[in-house]
Amino acid sequence: MDKKAGGGGKAADRSAKADGGDAGRMGGGVDGSRMGDDAERPEQGLDRLTGLRPGSAMSAGMEGLIAKEAEFSLIILDIDNLMALNRDFGHDAGDAVFRLIADSIRQAFPEPCEAFRDTRDQFDVLLPGISKERAFLLAEGLRASVAGEDLGYASNKGERMAQTVSVGVAAYPEDGGRPAELARKAASALDRAKKGGRNAVCLAREEKLLPKTSHYTQTQLEKLTAISERTGVAEAALMREALDILLKAYDEAMP
Repeated sequence: MDKKAGGGGKAADRSAKADGGDAGRMGGGVDGSRMGDDAERPEQGLDRLTGLRPGSAMSAGMEGLIAKEAEFSLIILDIDNLMALNRDFGHDAGDAVFRLIADSIRQAFPEPCEAFRDTRDQFDVLLPGISKERAFLLAEGLRASVAGEDLGYASNKGERMAQTVSVGVAAYPEDGGRPAELARKAASALDRAKKGGRNAVCLAREEKLLPKTSHYTQTQLEKLTAISERTGVAEAALMREALDILLKAYDEAMP
């Protein structure tokens, strides 16, 4: 794969940031390490490619904010067509896209926001004190910034690499009262952005629920009520979560 002169400078700079002492601190903006000098070192659990905290730390962050009843928004973003980027432009180009997104997140979101690298091509951002509407505008700015960057990669056919992201946004308490519910709402919005053509930002929206009917046995409804009372989680939220688990299991089992 060809790369224009000068393109490697940006990628090299991003690589140095991810491996060096500035990785965790997101200068002037979002913090990927909860601000600690010790946490800036890769051996403290930061992702070596992006310098961000792992996605497994996100739930604890949300739980802490919920315990304080503090308003916050959650952004989940996903790299569009990552497999195609790696195939057509090489894995170095794919890594450059990861570093670009991490740097763009650092610039786009103000402190005390926190960013995480979740799955292979997914990033999460917690935005304490930021409304859903403002989070949407910040996410839209990030999307446009990533899409507008020229990393200098070209395919063997001379085609320039164009990288984009799709984004889903949810907010507490508007879209849910538990980390799992908020993550599901943001992921659902991300899925709509993907299905709508990618390179877009979508907001979580209110879900219309079907009333409880004779589709459920009396025993099932009684158990549902008991779990709801014991956990303090609304019956509707429990039913949605259970259905999500069922559908995922069938999706994984079916060819």
